[in-house]
Formats: sequence, C-alpha cells, structure tokens
Amino acid sequence: MVATSTTAATYSTAGTVSSPLDLDAVRGEYSAVSLENGNGDGTGIGGANGTGKRRTVRPKPKVTLTSLTVNNSGTLRKLNSVVIPIVYSEKFYKDVLDPSLDDINKLIYYADIPVGACCCRFENLASSSKEKPPTLVILTLAVLAPYRSQGLGRALLLNALRSALHPTAPPPLLPPDGKGKGGITVVARKAVTRAMAHVQVGNEDAKRFYERLGFKATETIDDYYSKMEPRGAVLMVCDDIASALGEAPNGSA
Repeated sequence: MVATSTTAATYSTAGTVSSPLDLDAVRGEYSAVSLENGNGDGTGIGGANGTGKRRTVRPKPKVTLTSLTVNNSGTLRKLNSVVIPIVYSEKFYKDVLDPSLDDINKLIYYADIPVGACCCRFENLASSSKEKPPTLVILTLAVLAPYRSQGLGRALLLNALRSALHPTAPPPLLPPDGKGKGGITVVARKAVTRAMAHVQVGNEDAKRFYERLGFKATETIDDYYSKMEPRGAVLMVCDDIASALGEAPNGSA
C-alpha cells in the first residue's frame, strides 16, 4: 500500500539501475574475433612463442536492468509496439509505474541500448486462500529480435521471480521540492511464491522458455486474445518460485 499525501509527489530514481549483469555465452553482434599475427610470418601477436596460433576474444557488453519511470515510459511503449502485436492502454502504462513494482518491472540495456522489458502485476496479494494464492502475473516480456538467444529475457524473468520471492523496499517518494527531505516510504510487499504467464497457442518457443524456468502448462483459455490469431492462450504456472530459482525452502541457495 502506498502512503497517501495531500500534495503531488514524484519518485526518486536514484539506485534504480542495477550493477552490470553477468550473462553466460553472450552472443549477437558481438561475435567471436580471431586474432593472429598480422604479417603471416609466425611472429608478433600470434602466440607467446611466435607460433602463429589463433586466440579468440569475445567482448562482453555491459548489461543492466533499469526501473521504469515516467522518463523512460516512452521507451517501454516503443519496445512493446515493435515486439508485441497488441496495443496496450494508457491504464496499462500507468499501472506498471506503480512504485511498489519498482523491483519487478524493468527495462534491460545491452551496451547502453534499451533492448527489452518485463512488466508484471500482482493478483490476490492480500489473500490467504489456497484457491486464490498471491501470484505474480507476467504481463509482457519483450526482447528485440536481434538481441534474443543471449539470456536477456531469462535475466528479466529471473529478476521478476527473485524480486517477488525476496521483495525489497521501493525507492522513497520525494516531496514537491524534489530534494528528498521528508520522503514518504512505500510499505514493502510480502513474499510471493507463485507466478503465471499466458502464452499464445502455437508459440512453442515461448512455452519452452517458461518450462525451462519451472513453469508448467495448466490449461488452454479460448479467445484470450481478441485481436490476435490464434486467439487461444496456454496458462503457464510456476507454483514454487523458490524451487524454480534453485533455492532451498529456507530461502538459501
């Protein structure tokens, strides 16, 4: 729950950019580069003893996650419009900026270029019912085509799952003077252990992507999509986020 205030407030974006992520087997336009002696006589950089052996250098670009703000909302809209054949409402883009989702909803930057985003919401957050447990709902997960198969989508989803299981306090609200004094804090969420996503019928790549992260197909929902063909969606559910992340029941790795 967000504390109320009689004056309009803005949010601090300090500390919302992650440390660089370590992605395994980074590929894409950063392909392997073979270096060998430039003059072909077996001397120089070809090998320690001038043997002319090749060595491979694979540069690793900086990859970071950045929280969604009003300032980068336009970037999110552009990414979604390019990747996802759905036009989302103004309400959608307002809701994903909820400060209680600051640790969940992220843009991902590859070599300082925004190339993907993950947007989620919570359902039944206050519920104690086994029939309707608190659930993280993945609304959109988008990565530009040239940057796929490099672990970027996985990084976005894993961040959302970890943050749902181990919530952190979002950044404080700032008073109108914008200097941060007397900021209003937002109450941290409780841990959520269940997640779900909808995958369009026939999208086997997306289905396998979620299955590799502990999700299971539970049902097919007819006419879930109103402006896409096929209209059906497969409901993918992860009932135990901790297990999907490889964590022990007590939260330790």
